[in-house]
Order: sequence, then C-alpha cells, then structure tokens
Amino acid sequence: MVNVDISNIWCSVTLPMLLESEQQISAAHAALMDGEAAAFLPWLDGDNSAVLEQVEEAARTIRAQAGILVVVGSDSAVAGVRAVVELLRGRNHNLRPGTQIVFAGSDLSTRSWQHLAELLEKRDFCVHLLGRDGADVQSAVTTRALRWMLERRYGTEKARERVYVSTDPVIGPLREIAAAEGYKTFNLLPTVGDHASVLDPGALLAAAVAGIDIRKLLDGALTARLAMEIRSFENPAWLYAAGRTILGSQGKVTEYLTMLEPDAGALGRWWKQLFGSRACANGEGLLPALAEIPGDLHTMHGMFSDGAQPLVQTVLRFDPPEQKVAVEMDWQNQDGYNYLEGFTLDYVQEQAMAAVIAVGADHGVPIFQVDCGRMEPGDVGQLLYFFELTSCLCAGMLGRDVYISEGPSRWSEQMARLLGRPEE
Repeated sequence: MVNVDISNIWCSVTLPMLLESEQQISAAHAALMDGEAAAFLPWLDGDNSAVLEQVEEAARTIRAQAGILVVVGSDSAVAGVRAVVELLRGRNHNLRPGTQIVFAGSDLSTRSWQHLAELLEKRDFCVHLLGRDGADVQSAVTTRALRWMLERRYGTEKARERVYVSTDPVIGPLREIAAAEGYKTFNLLPTVGDHASVLDPGALLAAAVAGIDIRKLLDGALTARLAMEIRSFENPAWLYAAGRTILGSQGKVTEYLTMLEPDAGALGRWWKQLFGSRACANGEGLLPALAEIPGDLHTMHGMFSDGAQPLVQTVLRFDPPEQKVAVEMDWQNQDGYNYLEGFTLDYVQEQAMAAVIAVGADHGVPIFQVDCGRMEPGDVGQLLYFFELTSCLCAGMLGRDVYISEGPSRWSEQMARLLGRPEE
C-alpha cells in the first residue's frame, strides 16, 4: 500500500497546523465522494468484467493485426497510459518483441509527424483515439492524417477495422466520428470535470496491447480506494494533500517530484499534468516540476543548497528488484571508484537519494517521501489512484469544484482565433 512519510516537513508544518486543516480536508473529501453529484471513479466499485473482456479481446486483435499501435490524444488519460506502460514495461519497451506502442497527438511538430510517418511507412498499424472529446487542434490534426493514411493503405472498409476509440459515451467530436465510421468504441465513464481517468477500463487498451494485466491494475486501484476512504490523517492521501496545501499557504511555490527510477519519468509527466490542471490556479497551489536522481543533482544543488528558494520536494521510492546487480571492480581504478566494489546498484542509488534528502532537510526544504511499493500492476494501480485522489483533495482544499468543467482554455481559444476559426 502507498505510504507517505512526512517526518521531513515538520520544520514547516506542525501537528497543530495539520489538525487545524482537518475540517477543510474532510469537507473536500466529502464533496468528492458523497452526494448524488459525486462520480469520482465510480466504476471501480462495480463489475468491470464485461468491458475488460472487450478491451482484452481488442488487444488480442490489435496484436494480430499490427506491429504498431498509435495512441492519439493529449488528455491526461493518455499521459497516464504512457506512465503505466513505461512503469511496467520500461522506457525501452518498444525494443522488445511484440506490438510497439507509440504516442502521438500532443504536439504540432512537422518533424514529429514526419518521423511517425516514416516509422509507419512499411509497418502494419492500428490507431487508438483516446480522450473525452478529442477537440484540441493537435489531436484533431494527427487523427485526420492517420485516418487518411489508413484509408490509402488498406481501403476504407479495412481501415475502419484498425481504428479504436475511447471517448465520452454521448457527445464530442470523437463520438461523432466513431458513430459515423463504425469504429470499435469504448466509453470513458463520467468523472471529475473534463478529465478522463487513466483507471477507466476504456482507456487501458494500449496497456493491454503491451501485455499488462489490466485487471490486476484495477484491483490495485480498488484496494487503494477502499483503504483511502478513511476520513482521518491515517489516510496517506490526507497527509499529502493537507501538507501540500499548508506549505502553499506559507509561500512555497514549486514542488519537485523527485524519482530514482528513469522508468517513472512518464509517471512524473502525468503527475505534473494532473496537479497542474486541478490544484494549481489563480495564484494558489504548488507549481509541479520534475527531477530525476542522480541525473539532475547538479541542477538541484544550486536551488536546494541555501534553502532560500520556496521549494517543496516529493520523493518517490520504489522497492528494488529481487535480482541484484553489483558494481564492478576495475584493476586500474582510474576513476577512483573501486571503493564501491561489492555494493549493489540499488544500494548506491539509495545513498544518492539519502544525500538529496539530507541536504534538503539541512536547509529547511520540506520533503514528502512516498513509498510506492513494487513496480507490479497492483502496486501501480494503487499509486495512480493515490495521485488521482490527492489531486482532487488539493483542489477541494483550495475551494475548487473539480466536478465543474472549465471548458476550453484561453490558450486554445486564442489559437483558434489566430487560425481564423469561423464564428458560430
């Protein structure tokens, strides 16, 4: 189970402060979970077997049809699916045998499209369109190009068999496209605001194609849901959400999510999108940022060393693999590191993180430590639920109603005007 260690934040957040926030976070939790309007990941409590069977059957079909699955979208669910795939199959998963998973539709780069088109030129491929509506420009442009590419290669009828859609069950451009073309479709069930959840069974097609046991993933999320329903500070979600909110009210500005595992980089980007969109607005909430250890140590040194920067640090810790790798001995010892001989890589890695924590603590940087468990589907499901819940709790503590859709961003509206969108 996910666990949060807050022993390194007591320099800024005292126990009385935490207790004073109890009524506020309790109200945020109640608004999220209780009442007729609440719909926070409700499917986790129900029987998902029918839709999971459909997703698994579609995954088997895709693996038989194609060497590449292109997942298109810029929704946080897409970032979450990428996090799941990379956590459980590694950043280099596409170098392994099997259907490759490629993500597109989050940018407007000509070079990016040309590289994708070159990759698909002589390979059989399928497309998964994923998002609540698919109305953003970058996803729409990519979707058009891929649909035309499929039709030119396979013909209109055969192309339809290679497109899968996960979207809103009733409205939106993707729903209209799927209905008009007869694409295989999965419903993204109602949830908070405009956000699709990575834990929605309909979003997990790419994970199933990658060979991940999505049933175990959702079982882990359900385990976390039941455990984190407790309304007290024994709940790790309460500790994290309340601590972040208090630190933000004290003038802290930026929260660095720090990870030891490179395969967790996509998880960090999903976390940044989740907390940035839900719990950082109108000058309130911590601005989410990322750091990988030990690669970013030199960058972080200047920010953390004097304690003057208004920073918070959240450290992700995963259990090391059972199989150990020892540091090799070099007879010449030209680099001077023979003293590491016999140590395992995970031990050296842990000391690197301990050094980061010690330096931060010595200079008054509040540090959360999140124990994420193993890199297994059930543990990853728990971690995803933990972050989805805490991002909503943080938003609620800031007075935001996460069930209200915020509509198109000002950036999207301005870009549409600059591109000459016709007035309705």
